[in-house]
Amino acid sequence: MEILTLKTFKAVVDEGGIKGAAEKLHTVQSNITNRIKKLESELDTKLFNLIGRKLQLTPSGQQLWQYAEQILQLEYEATAAIQRNKGSYELRVGMPETFAAVHMPLALKQLKQNHPNIRAKIYTDTSDRLVFAVLNNKVDCAAIGNAPSHDKLVVIPIVKEELVMVTPLESAHDPVLFVRDQGCGYRKHAINWQHEAGRGSDELMVMSSADGILGCISAGLGYTIIGKNMVEGSRYKDSLAIHPVQYGPRHVQLSVVYRKDSLLESGVLTLAKLLTE
Repeated sequence: MEILTLKTFKAVVDEGGIKGAAEKLHTVQSNITNRIKKLESELDTKLFNLIGRKLQLTPSGQQLWQYAEQILQLEYEATAAIQRNKGSYELRVGMPETFAAVHMPLALKQLKQNHPNIRAKIYTDTSDRLVFAVLNNKVDCAAIGNAPSHDKLVVIPIVKEELVMVTPLESAHDPVLFVRDQGCGYRKHAINWQHEAGRGSDELMVMSSADGILGCISAGLGYTIIGKNMVEGSRYKDSLAIHPVQYGPRHVQLSVVYRKDSLLESGVLTLAKLLTE
């Protein structure tokens, strides 16, 4: 079995199908299908059953999945150990888009200037999905809000961000709460605030970016609950009003999380220190 074939098999499971695996591995769906067929032929067994329109692991597939996890973990550790020993390595860092826009630029500049041996590679996603990415070695660490307690994770608090209610500056706004997609830490706080404030009847509008949310609010289309730094760094700042939140938590704790067995811990700690400063 080749490492690429095992990564393809794991991607099909992780992403829920051929299409998702192809997007993740930046290839065409036919390549994914051919690799799975090759693996099934090599092992002389079916790995997936098609149930309706979804792929489901067979008992053999379930067994291979467990071994693939261990093999790919060892492959990652071997690569990380050799890179670390060479003194120059890539550090895969995950973060939400809001964090990337507000908190990360200065830290990355300092990392490049003062620690040229560490090459940061950035991935953006929601906080919930980034926790999964860290646990499955898709990234080496992640900067997220409200980090969960997990026996495989180390959590380093870095920034405590103030939560605020944002409305248009000069116009009335519609009773619409704008939030990000599922898995966004701000979304959870916003919805909790909505219930505690007795505004459960307000319409919920989901958008893919914080910039889009703030743009709609500046136009009078609604309001949101978000980090104060995100508003102050926005191009819409002059057309927005910021109010202290009256219900629920007043702050979001931002932290860097990484696996306890990470071989690139020194790089993670270096980045976390820069973010704290």
